[in-house]
Amino acid sequence: MKLCNETITVFNKRTDSETGYDVYCPTVITGVSWFCEVASNVDKSGLIAANKYTIRIPTDADFSNKSYVLPHLYKDGDPTKVFTLDNGDIIVKGAITPSGLKPADLQASYGEIVTILAVTDDRRAKAPHWKVVGK
Repeated sequence: MKLCNETITVFNKRTDSETGYDVYCPTVITGVSWFCEVASNVDKSGLIAANKYTIRIPTDADFSNKSYVLPHLYKDGDPTKVFTLDNGDIIVKGAITPSGLKPADLQASYGEIVTILAVTDDRRAKAPHWKVVGK
């Protein structure tokens, strides 16, 4: 896949069994495609514009020695060994390694933050990958 030269960090949300609070576990992925375009829509208040992100993650990218699992299997997996791509999870452009960060911390400290809206599993395509669309 062409232009897969970016590094991202996926923050998967999990519920801490002891505290009951959400925690975000990072996975650094190297060798992805990152594209941002402005999407616009007209509603009764006028023209609304927002960034639309399309991120393609090839199956042969570097997943920091982790394996991909489906979202419904992630909650029972070890976050040091597995990651997922699920609606509502957060992606940051660049390598972010500290864990325990909250979405507000990420927005205050890092430039390009994406909330996953949809994931398409294109692992059967000619160039196998996951397509992630976010805002």
